[in-house]
Amino acid sequence: MLDNKFDIIENMTSTNVKTKRENWDTFSKLISNQFEHGGTKYAHTRDKEFTDVICEFVPGDTGVDWILGTILKYMGRYKNLKREKDLLKIATYCYICWLKAGHHLKEEHDEDTGK
Repeated sequence: MLDNKFDIIENMTSTNVKTKRENWDTFSKLISNQFEHGGTKYAHTRDKEFTDVICEFVPGDTGVDWILGTILKYMGRYKNLKREKDLLKIATYCYICWLKAGHHLKEEHDEDTGK
């Protein structure tokens, strides 16, 4: 386990495109496991999980304020504890937020890939 920020800095890996490509499959599999497990663990009905129910009860200004707050909670946990699983939860909640906002239904996406 990485005990402090200096361990992380010492063990940092480059995040260049090559490193991202080489590790994407592992990361995406871990995220997939996270949301599959959560979807089963937090199922409300066959078509809805408790995340949906909570967002209906606590929509806030955006409709996903609860999810955004949950992301902040895991950001704090990661800052304090440096646990991989907290980063995976952040990524999973970002994915859920993307879905709930309906971005998966768009034909064109808001990417910053232009040069």
